[in-house]
Amino acid sequence: MLLAVFLLTVVTGPSSAVALIPRLDWWDHTNPYPEGPERAFMRYRASDLWPTSITKDLIHPGCADTESPDAEYCPYSGYKMVSEWIGAHQNQGQTPNLTIPSHGGVTRHLASTFNNTKSAGWTIASTVGYKEAWDLGAFWQYVVGQNRSLAQPSRPRIAPTFLDASQIRKPVVQVECAAHYSWSPLDFELPHQLLTDPDDLFSNTEPWSIQASTIRSQAGFHNLFPNVTIGEQVHTQQLPTAFTWIDTSWLVNGPSIGAVFAINTPNGSIALMPCSVAAYWTPTSIFLDPKSELVIQEDNSNPLEDILLWQRLSIASDWAATMNPKFTNDNGLETTYIQHMMERYNNNSSSPVVFSEPGHGQESIPWRISTALGLYLTEALARVQSTFWNGTVLCHTNATGQENVYILGNLNANDPQWWPEDMSFTDYAQEKGWAELKFTVRRYGYGWGFRGLPTKLAAFVLGLQALLGLIHIGFITVGGWSAKSWSTMGEMLILAINSTPSGRLQGTAAGVQRERIWGEAVKIREMRDQHLELVLDGGLPPEREVGLRPRKGQRYL
Repeated sequence: MLLAVFLLTVVTGPSSAVALIPRLDWWDHTNPYPEGPERAFMRYRASDLWPTSITKDLIHPGCADTESPDAEYCPYSGYKMVSEWIGAHQNQGQTPNLTIPSHGGVTRHLASTFNNTKSAGWTIASTVGYKEAWDLGAFWQYVVGQNRSLAQPSRPRIAPTFLDASQIRKPVVQVECAAHYSWSPLDFELPHQLLTDPDDLFSNTEPWSIQASTIRSQAGFHNLFPNVTIGEQVHTQQLPTAFTWIDTSWLVNGPSIGAVFAINTPNGSIALMPCSVAAYWTPTSIFLDPKSELVIQEDNSNPLEDILLWQRLSIASDWAATMNPKFTNDNGLETTYIQHMMERYNNNSSSPVVFSEPGHGQESIPWRISTALGLYLTEALARVQSTFWNGTVLCHTNATGQENVYILGNLNANDPQWWPEDMSFTDYAQEKGWAELKFTVRRYGYGWGFRGLPTKLAAFVLGLQALLGLIHIGFITVGGWSAKSWSTMGEMLILAINSTPSGRLQGTAAGVQRERIWGEAVKIREMRDQHLELVLDGGLPPEREVGLRPRKGQRYL
């Protein structure tokens, strides 16, 4: 007990110092909207935001024209950015991390794994949704444009969340490709050795076989099926890269969609490359730290850590086909977006297209194909919501109760009023069942709180010290163990000299050799009329104590 009290006394001082030192961290903003509440409504239900069946019905009407102003809402909108990244970083061996512009000067990251194993054709890519990034950037633009108090803290952090606790999600896309240099024209199998699924669906023995006849009639593939025998390499003249999507809906536990490439290789042969695509929605927590950098960030950007929360997607071929519109390249030849993207891997665009890499053989082809396809498809899925999005609405209620309604991206309030005049906007939005967003705010600076192990340990020590103090006060108050008569060591010494010697202290005249002596309980008792002495009774119970307890108000000699 003495050791525990001693240690507690030793650590109390440092614990006090730890508790008093402020911590540099993010802290909740107690009143981020003093001018009045800001309520944001997406003009559709939360259940419609992330559909698990991706079909052509989700495509914006303007996507029929690749030059349309509405093209940013289309599946092929990320083509230029991914294609340019391939052209600039094709042989640098860098982890794919593209910066995608959004509204209000805000950007987001489109990232993919980098697989150093050249023979493995698996990659996984993810990005924050186009719509969420747009809303967050537009909200910050509104805060600055309307000169709201939120723009004043030195470093605010703004995070959108749903009021009904629904989770914001983002696309995660796995792609696994395999290269067949000696192949049969009869059939082949979509690879799935490395694909990951939360329900472990891909570990079953169901074959993902595709008959070659399903792609023989596709553009660019009919010349690739001469009369060859199994195991014989296909040698032919250099041909344009060929590509087609494969519908896998007939597979019970198959991928979201499949794809097949035909690629020219360094040795002059044609590589047939089947790819499996497994796409999911996964929860994410995003925020904007605008005073630091205008980049959408995530609390956890690794999608594999939340794998049990993935929602599996099925992707229809008609939706995927819109990712691959035709166009005429600089040489006047007709090609498609995906074919042209893959051909950019060539070192010299004026030479015959050969999918190669300096210092490496053709074993690097699968993971490079999967990386490019994964990035492009992930960006397409990030814009799925945008195909039917018509703007998020922000309702600001001022001190007089007047509602000012803004469409994010447009700083003109109530221009024009498009909801019924006999209803408040918030009532109208709730009647429609629109998803309500809440922009929670934190600020960066010094503060105090129970964060971190040192602070929690310090709080525990100080609490324990305070508890012991309260217990001691309670004993003194209830038991009456208090007096001011012996406030100095000298007064206690005189009382000891005036006391009758105790037989329990025999053998201590020339020093204390036995440790037991220091454990003796010492009490002050009335031994004869008006005379007090120190008494050692060996811890006897009250009924057997020697002498009487001092009486309150009694005068002693």
